[in-house]
Amino acid sequence: MNANLKLSYLKGDGQPCEYAPGKAVTIGRTADSVIHLNDQHVSRRHATLNCIEGNWTLVDNGSRHGTLINGTLLAAQEPCVLAHGDQVGIKPYVLRVDLGGESMTLLHLSPEGSAVNVQLIEQDELQNLAGKRLRVLLDVAAKLQDASDEKSLAQTAAVALIQGTGFARALVLRSQDGAVFEVLASEALQSHRDAQARVSRTLLRAAASGKAVRLEDAQEMNMSESILGEGVTAALCIPIFLGVNIEGFIYLDSTSGVTPGNDAAAFAVALGQFIGMGLGEIRRRDLAQRQMHIQRELSAAHDVQRRLMPAETGAIGSWRWTFNCEPGRVVAGDIIGAGEGADGFWFFLGDVAGKGMSAGMLMASIQAYLAAELERGGSVVDSMNAVNSYVRRHRSASEFATLMALRLSNDGRVLRMVDAGHAMGAIVRAGAAATLIDCNGGPPIGVLDDAYECSEFELQPSDRIVLFSDGVSEQRNADGEELGIERVLDSLANSKDEGDDVERVMNLLRAHAAGAPFTDDVSVASLRFVSAEKPPKI
Repeated sequence: MNANLKLSYLKGDGQPCEYAPGKAVTIGRTADSVIHLNDQHVSRRHATLNCIEGNWTLVDNGSRHGTLINGTLLAAQEPCVLAHGDQVGIKPYVLRVDLGGESMTLLHLSPEGSAVNVQLIEQDELQNLAGKRLRVLLDVAAKLQDASDEKSLAQTAAVALIQGTGFARALVLRSQDGAVFEVLASEALQSHRDAQARVSRTLLRAAASGKAVRLEDAQEMNMSESILGEGVTAALCIPIFLGVNIEGFIYLDSTSGVTPGNDAAAFAVALGQFIGMGLGEIRRRDLAQRQMHIQRELSAAHDVQRRLMPAETGAIGSWRWTFNCEPGRVVAGDIIGAGEGADGFWFFLGDVAGKGMSAGMLMASIQAYLAAELERGGSVVDSMNAVNSYVRRHRSASEFATLMALRLSNDGRVLRMVDAGHAMGAIVRAGAAATLIDCNGGPPIGVLDDAYECSEFELQPSDRIVLFSDGVSEQRNADGEELGIERVLDSLANSKDEGDDVERVMNLLRAHAAGAPFTDDVSVASLRFVSAEKPPKI
């Protein structure tokens, strides 16, 4: 599959656009949205597109009027994998997804005539359905309900159209851009199967208004309509609706010697309704399967993530910790580790760039490798250099991780820390505001071969160290505003212990998200040194 995503507008004004993996594609009413849809029905931060593991996903960000995929409403904040040919509905816009899928059978349109007799079919005629054709219609309705995919459904319908209308040729078409049409299915009487599949541009344009229309061979017809010059004596076009949108068309025609039945239009309109219902059901099933698949993958990856992490509260020596990690909409690979080596208690927290299973696998590799290096007594600098070298050898071009790793002395007085591009750690000191840790280090893990540097800090007996992931500071509210690091630091003022630190940050984050699921993995940890009790005086 082509990793680039192409979008074209089926409804609403907009130019075709193409996006490469690597950055999120925001959709919304705000002017800074990558896809700017300037309509009052579109929310400010309506939806987001991301490429995960080579699959493009769409997430509705809790928009007011919702987002449709092929006519089915997406659940808010739940990622959906897109497929080639999907139609994304954000009222009043409809965008078609092009992922370079399988080749399509396209047809040539005839030149447009200047005075062709296009007739609107009256409602009385559409209600006239003879018994024989009614039986054919009921029989095919059951077959359409059992169709496994869109092309088999369309082919079943095309066969029934020949049987039920008396026309010589039947096509089921899907519009690509209003000028090019994909042939989903075609069928013809044996005597007409070698005829070139040309259709009337004029007739299709008239049917695009949402009504059944026909061309007939009348004296006043202008022969510049080329299908008439090819011997076509009658043609009928029926729009196929999926919800309120036209999804495609039934196109029927005949040449001299083949006369359609009087109730052909009624049969074709009724069958068009069945086709629309069948397409809707197939797309609902397909969407449910896609969402089930991604949720199974996310659940498995989160399970691995949980098993690799330490307990949420714990103690090693005189050091105590509390942390909270909650998964976002997609696996983003937050990393947390705690343990003890020859050089004292160690702890690390970080975040793998990217989303999906590859991010989860990189997270697991870094966590296991770094923990092993620190446990065997490696300094924090040597351990970070070792894991960086390992990741450099095994990562893909777009994979890296930010991380803060630290060792804490057994007496609680010295903090040694390396910051690999993370910069989201603070010291919480009694009676003072939390301050962001300004630490030496280096670039994110996996980016460069440069050696890391360490910073050393003296700690006071009551100091606590708070670390958090970018899922905290970068969480947006309904207006698209990020929480930010300053608010996180402010929330820690007057906090009494490590448990209170974590609870305050998480409460702030939940209030900011206003009940919406977190966009990214969210991790917060707080560490505190507990002095040994002095022996009682005798």
